[in-house]
Amino acid sequence: MASSRYDGHTQGLPRKARHPRGAGLLLFDLDDTIVQAGSFVSPRVLDALRKARRAGYVLAIASGRPLCAVHEALLSPDVMDYAICSNGATVTRLADAASLRRQTMSREQALGCLHALEPFSPAWNGFFDNKAYFEWKGASYMLTGRTGAVARATRQTPRRGAAVLRLAVRGMRFLHRTLTNKRHRQVLRLRPHLEGARGGIEKIGCTILNAQECAAAAQVLRETGQFEVVAMGSTELEITARGVTKGSGAQWLMDKLHLAAADCVAFGDGGNDLPLSEVVGCFVAMGNADDEVKAAATDVCAPVSEDGVAVWIEKNLLGQGGVSC
Repeated sequence: MASSRYDGHTQGLPRKARHPRGAGLLLFDLDDTIVQAGSFVSPRVLDALRKARRAGYVLAIASGRPLCAVHEALLSPDVMDYAICSNGATVTRLADAASLRRQTMSREQALGCLHALEPFSPAWNGFFDNKAYFEWKGASYMLTGRTGAVARATRQTPRRGAAVLRLAVRGMRFLHRTLTNKRHRQVLRLRPHLEGARGGIEKIGCTILNAQECAAAAQVLRETGQFEVVAMGSTELEITARGVTKGSGAQWLMDKLHLAAADCVAFGDGGNDLPLSEVVGCFVAMGNADDEVKAAATDVCAPVSEDGVAVWIEKNLLGQGGVSC
């Protein structure tokens, strides 16, 4: 068997003993899946993760965040074994902080991306050189870009709370990263920092005020054939090198651990989680997930605000019933 946390204490055991309840690898999106409001991980979720790990499962983060922006509690080796970050651009083994895989775009590719979208006036962000860069105008985009949506929602009572809550959560995330993480840099323009990048570019992203223009910008990039482009909501794009997704990172790790799709479960809520649904045997959508994500899921759990991941693990992996999908 390939080198993994199984080695040394389960190597050579039959598959059923290695995976006592039918799953070997559990993959977790972070924001709005196990992390609430950008920074809070509930005690119940952490407890469920630790118990699943002690029960013999391998646990991995599968996030759009760079490693430097992952909640510290989740980087503890007693909680997670691996971190697939920046939508699959990097894979890290957390026990020794070993970088196992990097699939980045070149500086020239990233700068070309910025140039291609200049007509759309995006607010950019980028992850490289172990830092996360965010243009300051992105903060105003978070507010002004959603003013119309919130106004419309206030005229439709069932949608009002959800729209206001999304706006509040984005504001909280912005304030949290600005005030607490030294590796998060608020900058006037991303381009000069990209031009000085020392290594490969893990991921870049942008916010565009108009949903129609955002869709057009995504099409411009897809037509180049150089990038993977994920729409996060109607006004945000996440961009990685061609072929780099959470699914590609998960598949690489599954191959390393010699695990079949049927041995793996993934949890997610957003557009960048859809590639996970294509490589695992069981994809669990959060109750707060986008409709498109729920449609691709084999199961749906309670929302993040109700500790949905913990509830699902407790019922399906730590109980006696086995995996339900």
